[in-house]
Amino acid sequence: MRHVRPLRFSALAAALAAVAGATVVTGMPAVAATGSDAAAGTQASVARLHIGEGDTARSCSGALVDSQWVLTASACFAVDLANPTQVAAGAPVLKSTATIGRSSVTGTGGHVADVVELVPSSSRDLVMARMATPAAAGIAPLALAASPAGEGDTLQAVGFGRTKTEWVPGAAHTASMKVGALSDTELTLAGATEGDALCKGDTGAPLLRESEEGVELVGVATRSRQGGCLGESETRTDAVATRTDDVADWIATTAGRSWALLMAAGDFNGDKKADLLTIDAADDFLYAYPGDGTGKFGTPVKVSPGKWTGMRLLAATDFTGDGKADILAVNSNGNLYLYPGNGKNGVTGSSVVGSGWGGIRLIAAADFNGDRKGDLVAAHTNGNLFFYPGNGKNFASGTVTSSGWTNMRMLSAGDFTGDGKADIYAVHNSGDLYLYSGKGNGTFNTARKTGRGWQNMRLLSEADFNGDQKSDLLAIHTNGSIYAYPGNGKGGFGTPIITPAPTT
Repeated sequence: MRHVRPLRFSALAAALAAVAGATVVTGMPAVAATGSDAAAGTQASVARLHIGEGDTARSCSGALVDSQWVLTASACFAVDLANPTQVAAGAPVLKSTATIGRSSVTGTGGHVADVVELVPSSSRDLVMARMATPAAAGIAPLALAASPAGEGDTLQAVGFGRTKTEWVPGAAHTASMKVGALSDTELTLAGATEGDALCKGDTGAPLLRESEEGVELVGVATRSRQGGCLGESETRTDAVATRTDDVADWIATTAGRSWALLMAAGDFNGDKKADLLTIDAADDFLYAYPGDGTGKFGTPVKVSPGKWTGMRLLAATDFTGDGKADILAVNSNGNLYLYPGNGKNGVTGSSVVGSGWGGIRLIAAADFNGDRKGDLVAAHTNGNLFFYPGNGKNFASGTVTSSGWTNMRMLSAGDFTGDGKADIYAVHNSGDLYLYSGKGNGTFNTARKTGRGWQNMRLLSEADFNGDQKSDLLAIHTNGSIYAYPGNGKGGFGTPIITPAPTT
């Protein structure tokens, strides 16, 4: 992999200058570089993150803090490198992969999975990154420290970035870093010896200390002067890390908050009332929650005997044209799967109807061209929106319908305007809600902002849940509650019906 030289961020540099009297600090990334290989047990809990594709790809490190979640620096996933901590919740814009439990970057074993969701901290340079599949039971998350590091303490940083002699080391390395001062959110650091430093390659490297209970996580590296690192003339080893000793509640809430990994909606049991389909976070099975026609949902029914592990996108509509809702799912392996519905809370098997979907980050399903067969629109990581017309069995090649979709984090499709043509609703990273009215041929009119404050919604789908023949919106809030917004057939919505997260 080609290592990309990071930009220098003056705003981030100012933070260190204020506490350490220094001048310029490199904003991204920072990694333990000049020490020895990390111990196998510790290395198994440190993640190597590969973010982006081609010449602009970059690497970061992170700490496994739950079987399916990696904690790292927000800057790792920034699209705008001038504002590296401004990262939106939801699917990452750039294709991202986490590798954990592998002693060698080029080796085998361990756990490799796509990063499918980001949950940034609102108060500091931290983000929780959810993997599509949980790590194996033998790969243990790092324990969180309950107290801060103290001034003068020596911490061990562990990461996969550049070293004193290697651009891309084959294994995680360590560096001993001495704590200088603490603020409410950060630690200032310096190499414990002339041979210890943090270098380019892995923002997000965990900072660890030994306690009576074992190794514990006290911080995450964010930026460094990179003294002694390969290719650098700088000699100073000053660095900054984000504290993690006081975010245990946020980490636990994030890791345990979501009862639904993915969501879609449609009349899946044939009673003319929209049902809710979710992949359950507890067991990876797909469940149908029958709708009661008012915006409430009943006891879930398991849709199929197999687990839906590894699915990262989900959509539902009548793809086959038989009047029954079907399911379409994108797997982390890049395949697109079609599951024809049987109209009785089940499916009649599955088939691969596409491949190479690894670069697709959002999908929405509806009959966009009026032939009574379900089609797809898909937002690519490059920001383009593609239209894929369905023929009842699979899909034709995609055509680009528009560009500039990089900052959209959720899509849903249906006839929201009541003109018989499928439209798109999209949630922007800012939380604004935009309507793209359809032209009936897979293309769309200029966006119109119709709402705001949707930044706390994490899953979205269209459905006529009240049976009035108007498209409604269903959303799952970050607190787990289900919001059912009745559509008025004119592109707007009424007061939502709110259902608390299921308890079982």
